Amino acid sequence: MPQDLIVGLDIGTTKICAVVGEVRDHQVEIVGVGAAPTAGGLRKGVVVNIDHTVRAIRKAVEEAETIAGCEIRSVYTGVAGSHLQGHNAQGVIIIKGREVTAAEVDRVIESARIMVSIPSDRELIHTLIQEYIIDGQDGIKDPIGIHGNRLECRVHLVSGSVNSLNNIIRCANRAGLEVSGMALQSLACGEAVLTEEEKALGVALVDFGGGTTDVAVFANNSLRYNGSIPVGGNNLTNDIAVGLQTSLNNAEHLKKSSGCCCNALSGGIEEVEIPGLGGRRSRSIPRRELANIVEARLKEIIDLVGVELRKASAAIPVLAGAVISGGSAQIPGLAELFDDRLNLPTRLGHPVAAGGLADVIRDPAYATGVGLVLYGHRLQHPSGDYPTGGARTSKPSKRGLGGRFWQWLKDVV
Repeated sequence: MPQDLIVGLDIGTTKICAVVGEVRDHQVEIVGVGAAPTAGGLRKGVVVNIDHTVRAIRKAVEEAETIAGCEIRSVYTGVAGSHLQGHNAQGVIIIKGREVTAAEVDRVIESARIMVSIPSDRELIHTLIQEYIIDGQDGIKDPIGIHGNRLECRVHLVSGSVNSLNNIIRCANRAGLEVSGMALQSLACGEAVLTEEEKALGVALVDFGGGTTDVAVFANNSLRYNGSIPVGGNNLTNDIAVGLQTSLNNAEHLKKSSGCCCNALSGGIEEVEIPGLGGRRSRSIPRRELANIVEARLKEIIDLVGVELRKASAAIPVLAGAVISGGSAQIPGLAELFDDRLNLPTRLGHPVAAGGLADVIRDPAYATGVGLVLYGHRLQHPSGDYPTGGARTSKPSKRGLGGRFWQWLKDVV
């Protein structure tokens, strides 16, 4: 695969999306995209059927290869789900009036990392640097060259289940792909849909997926909090199927074609047709009845998001409000319901990218895939401060015949 091509592989609960980006004049242009349903291969962001997941990966990648006119051999993939955990930590070292060097930066980061005990069944995915402090002066992004006596570092650590992470890598490998790096999906999604101003002021990113709803809080251009709620768009589909006595396939179609919040309904009486089960005749119902089912579940999810935001504490203000993304975020009226329920100004996050397919991927469902491409580009072409906090990325490798499949290699950018 040409060095100027970067591929993001979004392995989601309901679909797998492959996005191909080409680097031209230091800018990423999207030149290929492919998607395939997972067919039950994942549940709430975790692989539960290897074969189904591998087939979906191959189908999505083949479609992206056809459009981009290239062969894909390596990808950056995202991870999500309740098995992921985030921790804020702070490290400190004494430098005795010397100039801060790269070696001392590594020492203070390591001192912060060891403040959090990572169990043997978990793996560290990210060490995200929030800021450095020298002799009480905070807000320092690059301390190298500054003199002082005491160097501190605040970081956000993200870890995940070894088995869950290895299963993602195993699926990619069986599909003929090498995993160049893995990233927290919320971190990647933020690359595609958040502005620098939002990340500086403080913003909550809510990624409404099929199996989970992931929450991330950014402030001062750093990731400050991440969490996951085991409820998503599939729960909406199930509610519609049960409430309207129709199949899950019909419920999914109704959700996408007619599902909305009550605030998005017009003044007139709209009706929707509900296909019958087992050969029964279809029937028509007021669209408001469907909207009531959808809104009831969305209110529950939004309230759970509010719980996650309160966990982030009042010390992390979200002055820029909230941004919602993901396939289930496109339900009409959701942003307004979110605003009313949590009193946060909310907008829908569309991925921003250049290239011939820019219009095609301007869809919240492609946000993570596009974000993984942009994330990979930043890691391959580091320049200046990393906007989400100096991420250290991962790369898979073997750790002995009977050991784990890979270990994380550090790379400060």
